[in-house]
Amino acid sequence: MTKIKLRLNQQQLELIDNTVRSGESNSRKDLIRRALREFAKANLPQPEKNQ
Repeated sequence: MTKIKLRLNQQQLELIDNTVRSGESNSRKDLIRRALREFAKANLPQPEKNQ
């Protein structure tokens, strides 16, 4: 796993913290990982499954 630094403005950080505080995510890290997975699923080609 690779660590990265991420610069956010105050509004973005408040959105993340409010989402975590409301219980929709366990942590900032979990929320950002989930957002990236959802972005990838919606925007990147998905591998075809053989049937």
